[in-house]
Amino acid sequence: MRTQSPARTLLGVLGIAAVLTASACGSTDDTGTAEPSRDITFTRSAPTETTAPHPDRCLIGELRVTLGQASGAAGSQEIPLVFTNTGTRSCVLHGYPGVSYVAAPDGPQVGAAADRDGGTETPVTVAPGARATAAVRATVVQNYPAETCGPTPVAGFRVYPPDDTGSVFLPYPTTGCSQTGVKQLSVQPVIG
Repeated sequence: MRTQSPARTLLGVLGIAAVLTASACGSTDDTGTAEPSRDITFTRSAPTETTAPHPDRCLIGELRVTLGQASGAAGSQEIPLVFTNTGTRSCVLHGYPGVSYVAAPDGPQVGAAADRDGGTETPVTVAPGARATAAVRATVVQNYPAETCGPTPVAGFRVYPPDDTGSVFLPYPTTGCSQTGVKQLSVQPVIG
């Protein structure tokens, strides 16, 4: 009985792996053009969810988002975000919307997104045609030193309803801070 050394066994395994890899990569025809191999097929099924995590939440497609009347405060403006249910079902808004300044309707974010500013998160059921609001506080960025803020023009807000990745642009031309370390916006949770 003849035994092989571990090194020789390893070389044999590597040789077989190299042949299989080369055959999986395809071959060339007489013109030197590579043809894809049809010997090996990988199929990946898409993951599916059996239940939606929040089937009753309001989605951007069933909401009209607008700005309410701004009111001034010391060094800032408070601007209501108004969420109107344009859908045919009652839906729930729960928590904080995402808000940031953007340079243009489809442009990049300018500076830091809005910080969450206190308040109690309570689910708000919004019937068709009804409204809910969330307050955004926009700091007058000219109160910051220019080197800290990096003042830059903004076209408006990018707004995401709570628990949704869809967004809308709301025109609100002003000046924002391009530096991300500056608290320029804060937002409160949605209320009825």
